[in-house]
Amino acid sequence: MEKDLEGLRKAIDAVDTELLRLLNQRMELSRDVGRFKAERGLPLFHPGREELIYARLSKSNSGPLTDESLRAIYREIFAASRLLQHVLQVAFLGPDWTYSHIAALSIHGHSARYVPCPTLEDVFEALLKGKVNTAVIPIENSLQGGVGRSMDLLYESDVRVVGECYLEVAHHLSSKVTSIEEVERVYAHPQAIEQCRHWLLQNLRHAEPHETASTARAAQRAVEDARGAAICNLYAAHHYGLNVLAERIEDHSGNTTRFLILSQHDTPPTGMDKTSILFAVSDKPGALHSAIESFARANVNMTRIESRPNRMFSWQYLFYADVEGHQTEDSVRFALEDLRRHVSFLRILGSYPRRDPKRPIRLEKEKLRTAGDR
Repeated sequence: MEKDLEGLRKAIDAVDTELLRLLNQRMELSRDVGRFKAERGLPLFHPGREELIYARLSKSNSGPLTDESLRAIYREIFAASRLLQHVLQVAFLGPDWTYSHIAALSIHGHSARYVPCPTLEDVFEALLKGKVNTAVIPIENSLQGGVGRSMDLLYESDVRVVGECYLEVAHHLSSKVTSIEEVERVYAHPQAIEQCRHWLLQNLRHAEPHETASTARAAQRAVEDARGAAICNLYAAHHYGLNVLAERIEDHSGNTTRFLILSQHDTPPTGMDKTSILFAVSDKPGALHSAIESFARANVNMTRIESRPNRMFSWQYLFYADVEGHQTEDSVRFALEDLRRHVSFLRILGSYPRRDPKRPIRLEKEKLRTAGDR
């Protein structure tokens, strides 16, 4: 039996050696691609190309490797490839280990340089001033709708949407203490408190709630308070050395936040794209109906529409919408040209590879990276 085990290990060693050779061969090709792009002034970050690779490999994957594991492996391969071309710098709403940080890591891998920003305004400024190559922002939550400030800044800023990511929101009660009975104060982002309200009433009615700017800041406060606890994610709890007193305390399962990837370059079509737009209509009967009809006439599916007060003009509303397809496709181009004739304002935010909201990234499947992981 020992000989059989030794034989299997030798077979694995041989496969690992071949994988290493092929990975280095891939890195050499990636370096050549980087030189080619640099010589021609082409964008170094191409999320559409990465999504095409994921899709092709997923279709060819016969298992037992899961699609989640395949994506996690190639996320790091892509990150290592980009590192040979340039260090990708990514802005996100900080501090470290917020859901925005985790979303950015799930998109760009661990080899990128992450720049935490205290506000969404700072995230946009970092991108617009060229301090980073890309940025990640929250845009909507499955339970609470759109993130208003993100929509405002998309209207006010000249940036491009080049990708999206869906992340499951899983809240955990974490603390330095070892039992719920010892908790006297609970620190959490206002949305986290709202999303866990019933659980808190049933289990921590005696504890005093304290609002924080983020789930990561809540974890920091729990570290500082001997009788405090935080509602945070697993990564934040792990990073700050907190005990997880209760898992998955959110009142509704399937709570998911959608994030957008921003850049200053457009993304070419992949064949499985989505286009985001902002528009405003005149204040007259049927104006919105006429605008939306443009997509019906072109047989283009609208997957989302949400209104938002225009901060620049009183009593005017902006409409944020997503439609299937790339803006260069004939049907989408026709719909947008027709729409422009029926609205008072139109901004095409960008076209990008679409992701399935029913298959969000789940933290339980994204293993925590520790020194002992193998």
